[in-house]
Amino acid sequence: MKDYRKLCIELFGTDDETELRKIAGRLRGGRKKSLTEKDIDNAIKMQGRGMSTKKIAEHFGVSRQTISKYLNKPLTGSYVMRLDFMYKQKVCTEIYVDFENKQIKIINRTNDIMKRAFGVKENPTWEDFESFLEERCFPNSRALKKTILQRIGVESYDPLQILELNKGRTAEDNQYINFTRKRRLAF
Repeated sequence: MKDYRKLCIELFGTDDETELRKIAGRLRGGRKKSLTEKDIDNAIKMQGRGMSTKKIAEHFGVSRQTISKYLNKPLTGSYVMRLDFMYKQKVCTEIYVDFENKQIKIINRTNDIMKRAFGVKENPTWEDFESFLEERCFPNSRALKKTILQRIGVESYDPLQILELNKGRTAEDNQYINFTRKRRLAF
């Protein structure tokens, strides 16, 4: 026959009922904790300071998958494309694009302004977005432009289309762009 008092002392360091209830209260069961909007903002700031997803998850007492879910929100509303401006494996700036209304929304995921898509600008305009795309692409005035476009299979100079083909890579830096398009519903 098992001596449950001895087992409780082995496992929990006590056999006191009040202390065991406190320990049981600290153990979570059931549904995972969700984050408040303030928590999500703090998680984004923590990521911007270079904290890993694992450390952020530990801070909030949730899994890495839960933190990733909040940090990588799907496209909503009229935003039909998301561009993740990356440095190595880290998202530096999320750019949400609404082509119909010519609007963008960004979320900077780093405090390093040199790695952000728009530097110090927190509310870039559509013109800033177009300039950003052209800066990541070869110049429109480039010699042999038509030959280059034919070689990559693009009919006209469209920086966004060109960047989608080469992931926004340039020879000068280690940054690139991941593209996500909102899926259209088929009827």
